Amino acid sequence: MHMKYKLLTKRNIEWKIENEAKIPHSKFPIPHSASSRGVATLPTVMLLGVMALVVAVSITTLSFTELFISQGSAQSSRAHFYAEAGARDALIKIARNKTYLCATTDCYSVNFSSNGCTLSKDCAKVQVTGNDTAKTITSKGIMNANTRTLQVALTLDTDGLITSATWSEVTN
Repeated sequence: MHMKYKLLTKRNIEWKIENEAKIPHSKFPIPHSASSRGVATLPTVMLLGVMALVVAVSITTLSFTELFISQGSAQSSRAHFYAEAGARDALIKIARNKTYLCATTDCYSVNFSSNGCTLSKDCAKVQVTGNDTAKTITSKGIMNANTRTLQVALTLDTDGLITSATWSEVTN
């Protein structure tokens, strides 16, 4: 490439590059050079790569978040089922013995795995309070870090038969 310049004024120097091409409406010449061809390719490819990486990381993050949410929901549902099973177990005990009481907190547990309540997972902890005509069953279902508590209010007749049962979930 051969360059020539001439002094127009003290401050302005005009450069002339032989074999130059100009972008329309531009004062900046673009020389025909093999070394300048594709100069925008590398930054463009890098930008597209970074954008693809950002999209991939975003999708992965959303996937893992959804996975954790669905696992938490499933564990919460299992804790509810365990609490219900514990309450039904207490109902059977009351049906067999109308004077049955187990008044201490978490009086007995129903295990749903070999580890059961020793690791505070896969179990129901049950309490039965009341008298001969009205009893309250409190059953706490535990599945890992999820705990759901159900309360069953019972009314018994003089023969010890359950005449009504009201189920409700206790929120903390």
